[in-house]
Amino acid sequence: MDRKSLLKRLRTYGISCCVSYTLVSLILSLLNRSENLIVGDIWRTNLQLLSVCAVIALLMFITDTLLKQEENSFSLPGFMLGLADVAAPVLIMGGLVFHWFSFSTIYILIPIGILLVVYLATFALFYINAKLTEKELNRKIHERKERLQHDKQND
Repeated sequence: MDRKSLLKRLRTYGISCCVSYTLVSLILSLLNRSENLIVGDIWRTNLQLLSVCAVIALLMFITDTLLKQEENSFSLPGFMLGLADVAAPVLIMGGLVFHWFSFSTIYILIPIGILLVVYLATFALFYINAKLTEKELNRKIHERKERLQHDKQND
């Protein structure tokens, strides 16, 4: 992998970390208005949340690099692998390390629901961005082909 490609992929996963952190913060803020979900120091919780998002982005980067999934990241296996990359840190770090929730059935459904919503929203944003980029590239290719045909006709 060349340096430019590596930097582009790191940027993508950095953006993914920021987007997921923003979305989960928004969801927790909305949920915290009606229920007192976050008890204790809010700054510590936010730093823990950011660390989980960073670990998820790093895990996804490593997994995609090892399995060379960048071409099929929007396929069903790529989607499921990404979901596993998200679920593992959330359940292990959030449940076992940070004690955000207990591992009983009712309490584990809330973080699983939140991680599904955040993952789907992040996945959708990147999918839309990829489609817009693809559309823009196709437009530029089409314009270049037309310009080449026009130049050939004028010669």
